[in-house]
Amino acid sequence: MTIPKWVELYKDKSLSGDAGTETFSIKRTDQILELLLKMRAKNGATANAPDAKAMPTVESSLTKINIKSGSADFKSYSGEICRKFAAYRNGKLPHTLYSQAAGGTWAGNEDPSLGWQEYSFPIYFNSKYDPYGNKTGLMLPAPLYDSLDLVLDYNFSISATEGFVTGGANHVFDLYALVLPKEDKAVMETKRILTETKKQDYTSKASGDEPFDLTLDQNKFLRQLLVFAYENGVGEGVDITDLKFKVSGDTYWASKWGDLQSLNAQDSEWNGIALPNMYLKCQGANDELWTRVPSPYPYMIAGTAPTVAPYFGTLAAGDKVTITTDAANDVNLIDVRSNVIPAIAVIDLDKDGSMQNMQYCGVKDLDLILTNGGAGAAVQIVEQHVAKPWGY
Repeated sequence: MTIPKWVELYKDKSLSGDAGTETFSIKRTDQILELLLKMRAKNGATANAPDAKAMPTVESSLTKINIKSGSADFKSYSGEICRKFAAYRNGKLPHTLYSQAAGGTWAGNEDPSLGWQEYSFPIYFNSKYDPYGNKTGLMLPAPLYDSLDLVLDYNFSISATEGFVTGGANHVFDLYALVLPKEDKAVMETKRILTETKKQDYTSKASGDEPFDLTLDQNKFLRQLLVFAYENGVGEGVDITDLKFKVSGDTYWASKWGDLQSLNAQDSEWNGIALPNMYLKCQGANDELWTRVPSPYPYMIAGTAPTVAPYFGTLAAGDKVTITTDAANDVNLIDVRSNVIPAIAVIDLDKDGSMQNMQYCGVKDLDLILTNGGAGAAVQIVEQHVAKPWGY
């Protein structure tokens, strides 16, 4: 068996500005099992977020990650959706360094007081259950293609007090690949590619069912559907109550949104005790953190300054946590915990990784039926397929 290796493709690569779309070529010498994108950005000169303001993040600033060859899109999703897939796969969120502290000099370490944020975005072409593709043949046979590109859409909020520092040198990434050697063309053409592409955007309504047509393609099998929805209260199934999956008009799968939260947590062995910590350097006496982690069951612990007593509480449907401190520059630790994966539901047709239960996309029609329970939730539907190589 050939042992895969990690190779560095880009290191400390600066973006060209604060917002835009950029294309970076990816080496096609080897077959790719995984890519790891690490993006970091420098907080504003005073803070990343002042009192009662939302906290801009690297994750929210990376609006699209696209891995493509010509017109063939292998991955196309936001930074947030990329990390949601990784969380479901691994049972924990990828590497995350939050910080509201004023921007300083990046030293290549995990010191939150340096005032940089760093997020990892794992991009998988393999299966968790067969990481080297020996049984399933899941990988990206990059040598088949004449080109292979990483395309990033980004928009960093620039502000000295509630955002990031301007300039591409303050928005930097690293890119690594886990690779296997090139094989004969005939062998590489037998490989299968794990793809994820956003199908549709939708805003939930007060009530009623909403059907969504899914991809029909003779060369693809549907492995997972990820439904992402965000609004206050969505964790309790307020805005989406039910999901159904239909094949040629017949219902093959149905569940309540709340039930899916528990099922997904079980499927992914979700580690609800060890979600990433968010380190905050308070800029005033009463700083506030606005998070994108709805209930149920998060709580917070104030941290290291001896003048600050620990505070324990449960977040309601809203997102705001208020930290009360005695003085500016008290360093606090917010520990947000949950026993579910908030804001997403995954319809998983390959729970055991055997690749035996996927849905063939060459049928008459494939539909997802969403039942609305409340208006205003921002919804994305993302399809994960196993596909034969195409577009080369």
